[in-house]
Amino acid sequence: MLSLRDLSFQLEVTAAILRSLDIDQVLYVVLSGVTSGEGLGFNRALFLLADEGQRALRTSMAIGPVGETEAHRIWEDMKAKDLTLGALLASYEHLRNDPTAHALTHRLGHLAVPMGSLDSLAAEGLAAGDYGPSPIGPMIARCLCTGEPAFSDTLELVCEPASEGEEPVVFRRWGMVPLQTPDHAVGILLVDNAFSDRAITLRERTLLEALGDLTAIAVEKQRLFARMRALAEVDGLTGVANRRAYDEAMPRMLTEARQTGRSVSMVLVDVDHFKRFNDEHGHLAGDDALRFVASTLQANARRSDLVARYGGEEFAVVLADTELEQAAVVARKLVRAVAEAEGTPHGRITVSAGVACSPAGELDATQLFERADRAVYEAKRAGRNQVTCSVDDESGG
Repeated sequence: MLSLRDLSFQLEVTAAILRSLDIDQVLYVVLSGVTSGEGLGFNRALFLLADEGQRALRTSMAIGPVGETEAHRIWEDMKAKDLTLGALLASYEHLRNDPTAHALTHRLGHLAVPMGSLDSLAAEGLAAGDYGPSPIGPMIARCLCTGEPAFSDTLELVCEPASEGEEPVVFRRWGMVPLQTPDHAVGILLVDNAFSDRAITLRERTLLEALGDLTAIAVEKQRLFARMRALAEVDGLTGVANRRAYDEAMPRMLTEARQTGRSVSMVLVDVDHFKRFNDEHGHLAGDDALRFVASTLQANARRSDLVARYGGEEFAVVLADTELEQAAVVARKLVRAVAEAEGTPHGRITVSAGVACSPAGELDATQLFERADRAVYEAKRAGRNQVTCSVDDESGG
């Protein structure tokens, strides 16, 4: 049976979640709750969420130290500042753009578990009751497949580093709770006590499972709200996202990139000789051409990509978790799809595309657009119906 203190903690976290329509803030609220001294006091906590396309489970947010030295520094800092759970929750706006607050998220940003091969992946690795180190991926897959929480005081879950020279992140004395709705998997909540070496109690397991259920509902609520809002942010002519939707999505995507260390890329698409097309065929035909280009881009983009009409005959395709080289492949596919389409209104239509990348969210929305815009200009100058990558990205400057 839960104590009055436990019920108070659960109520405070629930109230904070219900006040928010921001998925990142919901995740921060729960992670702060499970790592704070007033909450469950875990050393570290991590959320992996399924992406919109249900392609993979990816690191969304993590709180806690990467290593033991940092762990002691954080504990001493929190003790000195007397940070209560309420103070942690109130500090979200300050911390969301502070790179130092996302060191663990950044270190685990490459962690991804493919949703299409959960069954085969779950069969690999060791069981929770075994001893020694084991790759983290199979245990995550097993937890999702069974829909049951997993806890271990003996098995170490190892996340290998993304870069040479870095140490692996090892989870010890850990607990893992699946986030699920009746229809699909939402994600995983993972906690550990790698530095205090404290076993997870039955009380803590009960509270973690309750928070997992609450988080799954909250994340789905936020995603439903986002989809409903997107319906009101559709370009009336072309049916893709409008400029308002683009302007709201870009800061959110770049903030997530800064937190996780992943990249955001942009493919800026411009219809070739559109003014001449309008002059020859009329504005109604021009509208048909824009609708055709928009539908072709949407049909050939990935489900997780944002396709938006930026203005006039210009479209932006924004690709989360995508490096420059990958974005260039997508851009060439889009340009080719428009040029090779059959049954186009009033003859063949082509587009030019410029590609730019914001590594780990380092560029803001304006800088990313300007690089893609310069690349489009180069593609036009080189003869149109082709793709050019930003020179700034290629040179690293």
